[in-house]
Amino acid sequence: MKQWFATALGAGYGALATLRPARRRAGKRVLINEILSLQLVITAIIGTLAIAGLYWGGQWVLQDNYSRWAMQWTQELNELGAPLFMPNDDEAILRLESFIDKYPEIDRVSYYKDDGSVMFSIQNGVDAEQQETGLGEGSVAKLGKLVGAEAPYIVNSRFLNARAFHILAPVWTETISSDGLFDFDLTADSSSTTAELVGFVGLELDFSLFHNRLLTNIKIAISILLVLLIVSGMLGRRYLARALTAISDLQQPIAELAKGNLAVEFKPAAHREISEIVEALEITASALGERDARLLRLANHDGLTGLFNRRRLVEELKKELDNVSVNEMSSALLFIDLDQFKYVNDTCGHPAGDRLIRKVADQLKRTVHENGIVARFGGDEFAILLSDTDKDTAKIVAEKLLEDMRRLAHIEDGHIFHVHCSIGIAMMHSDQFDHDELIAQADIACREAKENGRNRLQFYNMSEREAEKIVADVGWISKLRDAIDENDFSLRFQPIVQIATGRITHHEVLLRLKADDNKMIAPDAFLPAAVRFGLMGEIDSWLVENAILELAEHRQDRPDLRFSINLSANAFETDDLTGFIDKHLKKNNVPPEAVIFEITESLAIRHLGYVEKQIESLRELGCELALDDFGTGYSSFSYLQRLPVDYIKIDGCFVRDLVNNPVDQKMIRLIGEIGREAGMKTIAEYVQGGPTLALLAELGIDMAQGYFIGRPTSVPTTKSMPIPINLRQRQAQKKSSNIESAS
Repeated sequence: MKQWFATALGAGYGALATLRPARRRAGKRVLINEILSLQLVITAIIGTLAIAGLYWGGQWVLQDNYSRWAMQWTQELNELGAPLFMPNDDEAILRLESFIDKYPEIDRVSYYKDDGSVMFSIQNGVDAEQQETGLGEGSVAKLGKLVGAEAPYIVNSRFLNARAFHILAPVWTETISSDGLFDFDLTADSSSTTAELVGFVGLELDFSLFHNRLLTNIKIAISILLVLLIVSGMLGRRYLARALTAISDLQQPIAELAKGNLAVEFKPAAHREISEIVEALEITASALGERDARLLRLANHDGLTGLFNRRRLVEELKKELDNVSVNEMSSALLFIDLDQFKYVNDTCGHPAGDRLIRKVADQLKRTVHENGIVARFGGDEFAILLSDTDKDTAKIVAEKLLEDMRRLAHIEDGHIFHVHCSIGIAMMHSDQFDHDELIAQADIACREAKENGRNRLQFYNMSEREAEKIVADVGWISKLRDAIDENDFSLRFQPIVQIATGRITHHEVLLRLKADDNKMIAPDAFLPAAVRFGLMGEIDSWLVENAILELAEHRQDRPDLRFSINLSANAFETDDLTGFIDKHLKKNNVPPEAVIFEITESLAIRHLGYVEKQIESLRELGCELALDDFGTGYSSFSYLQRLPVDYIKIDGCFVRDLVNNPVDQKMIRLIGEIGREAGMKTIAEYVQGGPTLALLAELGIDMAQGYFIGRPTSVPTTKSMPIPINLRQRQAQKKSSNIESAS
């Protein structure tokens, strides 16, 4: 998991840099150009509407004024021309000509008698009586009806020239009845007056000259408006472009930020909104820098001690191998394992063990000082890389480490612990080995130091057989890493049955590795190398996640299906094991009681205090626990009182020769009796035949597993096991004996 995290961190910014390839940017609109174009379009639309409104509004106003002026002039001409119908009024003609001269829009004025014949006509001040024809009978009758009306006139306009009008109106006199000076009554009804038609007046108007002059002025105003709009649009575009340039300036820095260049600088912006965006981006870049520094530290350093972790040690080891090869020098790798460290955890608890680990780390740094790189390899294991060091110097440093560790005392809850260590040393003389091989050599030397009495150092001396083993282990490591990354593991399921009925109670999940020839490799071949090189944590995670996923799929057709999953010691070193399991159970909607977790007896006893807490946490979640390989480790029944497991799995070494070995029979009978007393079910592994199964039933064992029961399959089997004849006979005999004793 840690290695995956470090790899992801190293590749993170590379992935960010490729998020926006050029093909994605192709065809994308440019914001600035779009805003500026929109501004021009809006300006053009507003200008067009303004010009059209000015022109058509002016036309409407003109037409309204033309009609009003025409009516006004008709009324005035009616009054001015009335005296023409009276005898001897020569001044009326002069007044009429003077009025017409004032208004060039008046084209012609004509007066008609009451029969419609022309009496008087003036065109542009010239007598034009001979050019005017009289009114028709229809017009005379129509106009005669308008005498005394509220709007006594008829307006005709030309279809092809809306600025030309021809207006006809009647001229009449009104006489008030009883108009004596003293008898005049202002309140009298208007109906007492008498109207008498005396003639008609005709008025022809042409506003073309005035209209053309006015339109010329309107066009000049429109031109000025258009120029102002263009100038306004250009100035607006200029200022808008300058304002939007601040946004455009952010494009390149943001692209650099996406590539992981957190040192990018942003140009200061004059506008408040852009300035706030720039400030937010600077804060984001700073926060990302702090986060990356924190993640980089987490990826390269151990969270408990602050030392380099395994991943960083491997990087430094690779660099040192290259340095050794180029400069033809030698260096040393020291592998340190604390002796009897588990007793601190068992006696005082896991937090006490953490405090001791930190104290040891501080001591190692003080001893090595600046002469080497100190790393925590995992658990209670440390590694030290000494650069440009010969064998004698490496030995001196190792002896100093042993001496300082002997003097190190740790007090916890009134207990004084003297934690010693064993040191394995592997020398680097050339690039003959890679980093994994060197780690394996130092690890082997450390194990030899432990086997030779602990609290000592041991140089690695490679034999031909050991060299072959290291090469094989390194090969496995490469395959296992590929299997984790490419999901090349596979699951197999072996049934576990209830001996008395043959009914399948659950299936044990077995891990297999796909080989190049598509064959399946058993875990015994690759798990030792995984443990040696620290890959068991990732394999445990893969196994739990995929086993629960498969269980969810098969439970859709078989709701009673249950799986038993093996967990290694590395899984129990994870603080949030229960949380990890709970997350995947909920994610796949699998009830916790459908899962059983198996731990080996040796693991449980070696880390009793910590494992006890993990078991309790898993049981509170709802899962069941099984103690695997029981009888091969400490074989102490007293531990069962502290380990509240649900199943005891008897190791196959007691079952393999059960029929012929009385000692094994007594051992299994004892395990069965203790299991019943403790409320635990017993499971016998490696059941290879019917006689063994029948004997297990007689010895009081509850369940069985083995090739006779069922071989591992790619899909959980659904068939119950038929009870063998000899087992049925034993059951019948037992039943018969029970009946006889009852009688």
